Amino acid sequence: MVRYVCHSYLKKSKSVERIHPNLFVPVDVEVSCLHKKLWGRLGIKCGDRWLRLHVNLTGIQDYRFCPEDIFFARIERILNDCDQNGRGLDEKNNLLYYLPPGYEPDTLVRFVRGNFFNSRGEWISKEMAQDLISSENSVVGKPCRSSGGRGVDVYKVMNISDIEKAGIDSYVVQKLITQDEFSASFNPSSINTVRMMTLRRPWDGEIVVCRSMMRMGVSDAVVDNMMKGGLCVCIDHDGGFSRYAYDYNGKRYEEHPVTKRTFFGLKHPYYEKMVIATKEIHSRIMDCNLLSFDLVPRSDGTICCIEINATSQGITQLQYDFGGLFGDDTEQLVDWCSMHLKFDSFNHFRTWY
Repeated sequence: MVRYVCHSYLKKSKSVERIHPNLFVPVDVEVSCLHKKLWGRLGIKCGDRWLRLHVNLTGIQDYRFCPEDIFFARIERILNDCDQNGRGLDEKNNLLYYLPPGYEPDTLVRFVRGNFFNSRGEWISKEMAQDLISSENSVVGKPCRSSGGRGVDVYKVMNISDIEKAGIDSYVVQKLITQDEFSASFNPSSINTVRMMTLRRPWDGEIVVCRSMMRMGVSDAVVDNMMKGGLCVCIDHDGGFSRYAYDYNGKRYEEHPVTKRTFFGLKHPYYEKMVIATKEIHSRIMDCNLLSFDLVPRSDGTICCIEINATSQGITQLQYDFGGLFGDDTEQLVDWCSMHLKFDSFNHFRTWY
């Protein structure tokens, strides 16, 4: 499995190289050697392809840039209980169990394995579910175990039978979110979220923000996801925006291609509130040391947590402008993970009966 993951991310890097070959030219030999030595401590051969991408893109000579292959093949699987992949935190219908009051989107109906439930998780009939949905002029529907914005759509009319016919195990229907003016100013048709990754440092228990970025849709897109053509702009630890936004493959934009809003010099007005929210939520979750939150301020300034990602957390774009993913914690994190390889879930095989 480790070889499979590493091979998959080698192919991914080559697909980016075909589009942007200039991002994979060799970098400073000393930086490359430090990078390979650092990440090689985790027992997987480390190249410098991901280092080349980030150094050539950003100009930052940081040997601590985290390579995607080693992150997904080892680091994430040591820090988190990845045997829950697609369930637990990653299941959008389970957010009510993890989020303090006020953080979850306004939910109308939950559909789980043929049953309908209300926002509190109480069983309801199919007819009651239809009545709840019909009480809103428009709703948003989401498959609960998908990623990349797949299957998310806005409906003016939704028939509850269509959910059953879709053959999806888990689905949620929610009220539309009215986002704050700052977020909406980039692309009003999409909910433009902030992706914020937090780490519970396992050597002292402190929860810190690793990296953050704001994602925004383009044109009439409903979702802001980059796999659906959206852009991202990195955010520093004071809430300040980078000069550039990027598409999925690293193409730069100094302004939004539709609204023409420039990024340089902007500061997200709700950054500190989102930091407080993620730390409060993460402190309640014991079996995951690394989490990625999708957040958006509502029009009244309260913070809404749209989803939590505990597995398959994207890291490439988070490192586009302000250096390595884990910053000054990198060396200590690598050392801690190398001493706790026993938690790597690739080493755990279930017995099937």
